[in-house]
Amino acid sequence: MRIRYRLILTGAGVLVVALGAVEFWPQPEPEPLPAALLAMAVPPPPPAQPPRIVPVKAHSVAPPAPVPRQEAPQVTVARMAPEPEVPEPEVPEPEVSFPPPEDNDDIEPELPQTAQWELEKMARLAALVERDVVRLAREREDAVARGDVQRGEQIDALLQRNLGQLRELHDEVRRLAEVVNGVAPAD
Repeated sequence: MRIRYRLILTGAGVLVVALGAVEFWPQPEPEPLPAALLAMAVPPPPPAQPPRIVPVKAHSVAPPAPVPRQEAPQVTVARMAPEPEVPEPEVPEPEVSFPPPEDNDDIEPELPQTAQWELEKMARLAALVERDVVRLAREREDAVARGDVQRGEQIDALLQRNLGQLRELHDEVRRLAEVVNGVAPAD
């Protein structure tokens, strides 16, 4: 219950601070009117003269006539758009002659992916996975030494997955080595 009240009070405090910041935030200065518009502005009308007081007869019941209210004329400021630019007369461009297109070079055919090529590729992949296995084994030992059992289990799961990949890659390398060396694979 106390946490709810603290949250409510904290929220109310943040709201008060935000409203105070908005209230006291500096407002931008209004742009001054251009001098041309100020010169064209209509001067304000002269102040209205106070109404004359006319004595009224005592037996007359008519209310005094209302004094018309004079409002200051409103000045409308219109911003003028810049004048459109006059396009320059078109000048005919001189004709340019381009050389005839050249024939593209022929695309070289892809080199055949031989068994030797596949063997080298698989051997490289196996070396990379072996490097990851060694790194993961060190990380697992470090995590266990620190007492971080959960991280040790996570790294162990990754290590088992990489060991499975490494076994598959070694099997593929053996098979390809037999094909390259001319020995029939033993299935």
